[in-house]
Amino acid sequence: MLHMIRLIASGPDTFTLGEFAARAELPLSSVHRLLKTLERAGFVERGSGLSYRRGRELHRVASQIVSRFDLARSALPLLQDLVDRFHETALLCVYSPVSRRAVVAEVVLTPHPLRFNVEKGQEIALPWGSMGPAVLAFLPKSEIEMVLRTEHAGPLTGMPRPARDELEAAFEHVRQHGFASYREPKFDSAGVAAPVFNGENEILGCLGVITLSSRFSPTMEQEVAAVLRAAAEDLSQQAAVSPSPGAMLSRN
Repeated sequence: MLHMIRLIASGPDTFTLGEFAARAELPLSSVHRLLKTLERAGFVERGSGLSYRRGRELHRVASQIVSRFDLARSALPLLQDLVDRFHETALLCVYSPVSRRAVVAEVVLTPHPLRFNVEKGQEIALPWGSMGPAVLAFLPKSEIEMVLRTEHAGPLTGMPRPARDELEAAFEHVRQHGFASYREPKFDSAGVAAPVFNGENEILGCLGVITLSSRFSPTMEQEVAAVLRAAAEDLSQQAAVSPSPGAMLSRN
């Protein structure tokens, strides 16, 4: 189904069943059934004659993603301040409801020669690390269940998904204290992340600091967490006064 959505998003404005089946390299009957499902969800609509076009729900989801990436401009000075203060890599991740993962929207790298290479556009699976749980803890329960059903092994470490009680404890910590933390000496990795919300208190993503666990002391972790929470609250306030995706669509 995700393959179909990608083809719709990247293809022509209108298309016929036959044209789409050729692009998807699938039988007409399979494509017709899948398009019916997407039509019921609002991701495609019937056009003139026998044609189809992108649906309003697809435009709405795309608008949400774009608006979240606009946070990068506001987040960049906050990330630079974090790097100047702690000399570790700082990044903004935004939640993608399509992939159900966090996506790196902006990053400022540490000046240390030993560091993790993080690139804009990189996807982050939610059950692992600090940034994932900082987002996952605030998703609707049904969305959390869908994430956990599809994520089984860490894409970077290959480690199995944490046990449910371990995840619940991590969720409770970030909900109570406003940040998630992670330390894995086996892979010499550590990090802290704080959630970012919009004006409706919906999770947009998180700000995070990542480093090597060998140079990340417990004292430094607490200092980073305090500054990171303040930065995330600042960014959330900026997001709260930005036009919502729905408002942008209604004006177009």
